[in-house]
Amino acid sequence: MNQTDSKVQHSGRLWRIIDIISWGANYLEEKGFASSRLIIEILLAHILMCKRIDLYLNYDKPLTKDELAQLKITLKRILNHEPLQYVLSETQFLEHKILLNHRVFIPRPETEILVKQIIEDFKNKMHSPLKILDIGCGSGAISIALAKYFVNSNVLAIDISDEAIRQTEENATVNSIMNITIKKIDIIGSIPEGKYEIIVSNPPYLSIEEYASVEPNLLFEPRESLTDGADGLRFYRRFSEIFPVLLASDGKFYLEIGYNQAEQVAKIFAERKFAIRFIQDFNAIKRIVSN
Repeated sequence: MNQTDSKVQHSGRLWRIIDIISWGANYLEEKGFASSRLIIEILLAHILMCKRIDLYLNYDKPLTKDELAQLKITLKRILNHEPLQYVLSETQFLEHKILLNHRVFIPRPETEILVKQIIEDFKNKMHSPLKILDIGCGSGAISIALAKYFVNSNVLAIDISDEAIRQTEENATVNSIMNITIKKIDIIGSIPEGKYEIIVSNPPYLSIEEYASVEPNLLFEPRESLTDGADGLRFYRRFSEIFPVLLASDGKFYLEIGYNQAEQVAKIFAERKFAIRFIQDFNAIKRIVSN
């Protein structure tokens, strides 16, 4: 928002909630943002600390000078292509609130598919004392969702990043998760002790060439959570080597993969004699690989 744009004024006009929604939706649409009305509603609800439905129940309420100032700041961040989840400092993963900042990767809807598949496959063992390993836990979204569902299990969440470890610890506390252990481990150089009924990971799978042409909003996320700095397959090769050691006799692994990696990943695991299957995402793309 700059001096030449139609903008929210702090004085000279009374800006009601409905005025802001109407203006903001048009303004963001002009700037090329999809779902512009949804974005402005979410920002307003965040600033006013209310639900989106409350905006329309109180549509005639004027914003204060401080609230308008906060809106201006958040809109500038959005216009700079900063992801909405970072602007809000949180996101929703399934039914769980996940706190976020630029230290960790933003959980995607595709990763919810991964968790739902695990829950479906192990629904008959909901109360069993499973050992679950989350490799590259990031924000802790996967670990928290699984720990919440498999209440008698223990989830080991590991990451190489100190920032990710701290974020997972914070989110475990916010979500009152007790059956989770969080450790700093570099899975490329070492492996945790024990064997696991469930191993899950959403590793960095963009190739270095793909990363060089990502959309601007992705540049706000940690580089190491998006690319392995090579061909995007480094972690799958490592997993194929260590899973025979880490998996329990009846254990299963679940890995998110890139949209164009199914054939290459299948070959990697076939060389290690794994029989695998793929689960498709919302766009019928092979997104999850499992044994």
